[in-house]
Amino acid sequence: MIQPPFLPSLLAELAGQRRHSPRNANVRLAVRLRARDACEYCLLPTTSHFQIDHVIPPRYWAEYAAGRLPGVRPTSRRSGPDHLDNFAWCCPFCHTAKGQQVAHRIGRRTNRLFDPRRDHWPEYFILVDDYRCIVGLPGIGQATEQGLRFNDSRLAGPLGTRHDAVLVGRYPPHWARGWLVSA
Repeated sequence: MIQPPFLPSLLAELAGQRRHSPRNANVRLAVRLRARDACEYCLLPTTSHFQIDHVIPPRYWAEYAAGRLPGVRPTSRRSGPDHLDNFAWCCPFCHTAKGQQVAHRIGRRTNRLFDPRRDHWPEYFILVDDYRCIVGLPGIGQATEQGLRFNDSRLAGPLGTRHDAVLVGRYPPHWARGWLVSA
């Protein structure tokens, strides 16, 4: 999906506001278009009712801002919990699995989850098994893969949905294929 020419002005207009509602049509449109019409965590194309995810949930904002959230360092690029810069476009699978998580423990180490507002997807993940499985690289990628259950193979899980999208040529998104490596 090519981003429309009005997106930068829409983002600039919204960025000047102190708060945004995930239910606002313009906010939803901006977040969806910024994400290029795919889940910002697993890259699944928008095919159903996607959600706007709070990268840092509002209930953890005070600890986040004070630098007391285990495994998660604050960034000065966030204007608040209900601001466009804390929102990510999210498929139903990732949204349900993520819930209020901001980090995930692997062994003795807690790693923050992938942050679409600060991280670049191919630095943390690779696709294997003809693009069906997402493998997280050690640390943030692995914590996100496990925490968001990317490869859940249950009947209504994301693995089957991704498989179906691969079969019809919708996954991975065309715009991402240049930076994806399949092992």
